[in-house]
Amino acid sequence: MTGRHPYTRENLEGKLGRGLFPEIRYSMLEFVGQYLLDFERAAQASGLTLAQARVLGFAAVKPSSMREMAEQFGCDPSNLTAKVDRLVELGYVERRADDRDRRIKLVAATPAGVKASSDLCYSREWLATVIDGLTDGEIETVRSALAVLLRQPLRPGLDSSSAGGTSDQFE
Repeated sequence: MTGRHPYTRENLEGKLGRGLFPEIRYSMLEFVGQYLLDFERAAQASGLTLAQARVLGFAAVKPSSMREMAEQFGCDPSNLTAKVDRLVELGYVERRADDRDRRIKLVAATPAGVKASSDLCYSREWLATVIDGLTDGEIETVRSALAVLLRQPLRPGLDSSSAGGTSDQFE
Protein backbone atom coordinates (compact mmCIF):
# COMPACT_ATOMS: atom_id res chain seq x y z
CA MET A 1 0.00 0.00 0.00
CA THR A 2 1.32 3.44 -0.91
CA GLY A 3 0.22 6.81 0.38
CA ARG A 4 1.38 10.36 -0.09
CA HIS A 5 2.40 11.93 3.23
CA PRO A 6 -0.04 14.79 3.90
CA TYR A 7 2.65 17.20 5.14
CA THR A 8 5.90 16.35 3.37
CA ARG A 9 4.39 14.94 0.16
CA GLU A 10 6.66 11.90 0.46
CA ASN A 11 5.48 8.63 -1.01
CA LEU A 12 5.28 6.28 1.94
CA GLU A 13 4.96 2.57 1.23
CA GLY A 14 3.83 -0.41 3.29
CA LYS A 15 3.31 0.15 7.01
CA LEU A 16 4.71 3.67 6.74
CA GLY A 17 1.98 4.70 4.30
CA ARG A 18 -1.06 3.64 6.27
CA GLY A 19 -2.58 4.09 9.66
CA LEU A 20 -1.41 6.71 12.11
CA PHE A 21 2.31 6.61 11.32
CA PRO A 22 2.36 9.79 9.17
CA GLU A 23 0.43 11.74 11.81
CA ILE A 24 2.54 10.43 14.70
CA ARG A 25 5.76 11.14 12.80
CA TYR A 26 4.65 14.69 12.06
CA SER A 27 3.64 15.28 15.68
CA MET A 28 6.99 13.94 16.87
CA LEU A 29 8.85 16.19 14.43
CA GLU A 30 6.92 19.17 15.76
CA PHE A 31 7.58 18.19 19.39
CA VAL A 32 11.29 17.55 18.87
CA GLY A 33 11.62 20.84 16.99
CA GLN A 34 9.98 22.82 19.80
CA TYR A 35 11.95 20.91 22.44
CA LEU A 36 15.29 21.58 20.76
CA LEU A 37 14.53 25.26 20.11
CA ASP A 38 13.62 25.68 23.78
CA PHE A 39 16.73 23.77 24.89
CA GLU A 40 18.99 25.78 22.57
CA ARG A 41 17.54 29.09 23.78
CA ALA A 42 18.13 28.08 27.39
CA ALA A 43 21.66 26.87 26.60
CA GLN A 44 22.57 30.09 24.81
CA ALA A 45 21.16 32.18 27.65
CA SER A 46 23.51 30.33 29.99
CA GLY A 47 26.51 30.85 27.69
CA LEU A 48 26.64 27.27 26.41
CA THR A 49 26.10 25.62 23.08
CA LEU A 50 23.36 23.04 22.77
CA ALA A 51 25.97 20.25 22.66
CA GLN A 52 27.77 21.59 25.74
CA ALA A 53 24.46 21.75 27.60
CA ARG A 54 23.72 18.15 26.64
CA VAL A 55 27.15 16.98 27.85
CA LEU A 56 26.64 18.87 31.10
CA GLY A 57 23.21 17.29 31.53
CA PHE A 58 24.61 13.78 31.05
CA ALA A 59 27.49 14.49 33.47
CA ALA A 60 25.10 15.91 36.08
CA VAL A 61 22.92 12.81 35.97
CA LYS A 62 25.77 10.29 36.06
CA PRO A 63 29.55 10.46 35.75
CA SER A 64 30.24 8.82 32.39
CA SER A 65 33.13 7.91 30.17
CA MET A 66 33.55 9.75 26.89
CA ARG A 67 32.53 6.52 25.13
CA GLU A 68 29.27 6.33 27.10
CA MET A 69 28.48 9.95 26.30
CA ALA A 70 29.38 9.49 22.65
CA GLU A 71 26.85 6.65 22.47
CA GLN A 72 24.18 9.07 23.69
CA PHE A 73 25.21 11.58 21.02
CA GLY A 74 25.65 8.99 18.28
CA CYS A 75 29.19 10.13 17.54
CA ASP A 76 32.82 9.25 18.10
CA PRO A 77 34.20 10.15 21.57
CA SER A 78 36.76 12.45 19.95
CA ASN A 79 33.89 14.71 18.82
CA LEU A 80 33.13 15.51 22.47
CA THR A 81 36.64 16.43 23.59
CA ALA A 82 36.37 20.18 22.86
CA LYS A 83 32.94 20.35 24.48
CA VAL A 84 34.19 18.64 27.66
CA ASP A 85 37.34 20.83 27.64
CA ARG A 86 35.16 23.96 27.56
CA LEU A 87 33.02 22.68 30.44
CA VAL A 88 36.20 21.92 32.42
CA GLU A 89 37.38 25.52 31.78
CA LEU A 90 34.05 26.81 33.10
CA GLY A 91 34.38 24.65 36.23
CA TYR A 92 31.22 22.66 35.39
CA VAL A 93 32.79 19.23 34.91
CA GLU A 94 35.96 17.42 35.84
CA ARG A 95 37.72 14.37 34.51
CA ARG A 96 38.34 11.75 37.16
CA ALA A 97 39.54 8.15 37.21
CA ASP A 98 36.90 5.43 37.29
CA ASP A 99 37.13 3.56 40.60
CA ARG A 100 36.48 0.26 38.79
CA ASP A 101 39.12 0.81 36.09
CA ARG A 102 41.68 3.55 36.75
CA ARG A 103 42.56 3.68 33.03
CA ILE A 104 39.10 5.07 32.23
CA LYS A 105 38.42 8.76 32.79
CA LEU A 106 34.91 9.77 33.75
CA VAL A 107 33.36 13.14 33.01
CA ALA A 108 31.57 14.21 36.19
CA ALA A 109 29.70 17.39 37.03
CA THR A 110 31.16 19.55 39.76
CA PRO A 111 28.78 21.13 42.30
CA ALA A 112 28.78 24.27 40.10
CA GLY A 113 27.97 22.06 37.10
CA VAL A 114 25.08 20.36 38.88
CA LYS A 115 23.68 23.80 39.74
CA ALA A 116 24.18 25.07 36.19
CA SER A 117 22.45 21.97 34.80
CA SER A 118 19.56 22.41 37.23
CA ASP A 119 19.27 26.11 36.39
CA LEU A 120 19.23 25.23 32.70
CA CYS A 121 16.37 22.78 33.27
CA TYR A 122 14.34 25.38 35.13
CA SER A 123 14.95 28.01 32.45
CA ARG A 124 13.20 25.96 29.76
CA GLU A 125 10.32 28.35 29.07
CA TRP A 126 8.33 26.31 26.53
CA LEU A 127 8.73 22.98 28.28
CA ALA A 128 7.96 24.47 31.71
CA THR A 129 4.80 26.10 30.36
CA VAL A 130 3.67 22.89 28.66
CA ILE A 131 4.31 20.70 31.70
CA ASP A 132 2.81 23.22 34.11
CA GLY A 133 -0.41 23.18 32.08
CA LEU A 134 -0.86 19.40 32.20
CA THR A 135 -3.29 17.65 34.51
CA ASP A 136 -2.08 14.68 36.57
CA GLY A 137 -3.78 12.35 34.08
CA GLU A 138 -2.08 14.04 31.11
CA ILE A 139 1.30 13.81 32.84
CA GLU A 140 0.77 10.07 33.29
CA THR A 141 -0.26 9.75 29.62
CA VAL A 142 2.88 11.56 28.45
CA ARG A 143 5.09 9.52 30.77
CA SER A 144 3.52 6.29 29.55
CA ALA A 145 3.76 7.28 25.89
CA LEU A 146 7.44 8.16 26.23
CA ALA A 147 8.10 4.87 28.03
CA VAL A 148 6.45 2.98 25.14
CA LEU A 149 8.47 4.87 22.53
CA LEU A 150 11.75 4.38 24.40
CA ARG A 151 11.32 0.62 24.77
CA GLN A 152 13.11 0.19 21.45
CA PRO A 153 16.39 2.13 21.82
CA LEU A 154 18.49 3.19 18.84
CA ARG A 155 20.74 0.33 17.84
CA PRO A 156 24.33 0.79 19.06
CA GLY A 157 26.72 1.36 16.19
CA LEU A 158 24.12 3.10 14.02
CA ASP A 159 26.18 5.85 12.47
CA SER A 160 24.87 9.25 11.47
CA SER A 161 25.04 8.46 7.74
CA SER A 162 22.64 5.53 8.04
CA ALA A 163 20.38 7.45 10.43
CA GLY A 164 20.10 10.41 8.08
CA GLY A 165 21.91 12.76 10.48
CA THR A 166 25.08 14.74 10.15
CA SER A 167 27.96 15.24 12.50
CA ASP A 168 27.41 19.00 12.54
CA GLN A 169 24.24 18.51 14.58
CA PHE A 170 26.54 18.00 17.56
CA GLU A 171 28.54 21.23 17.16
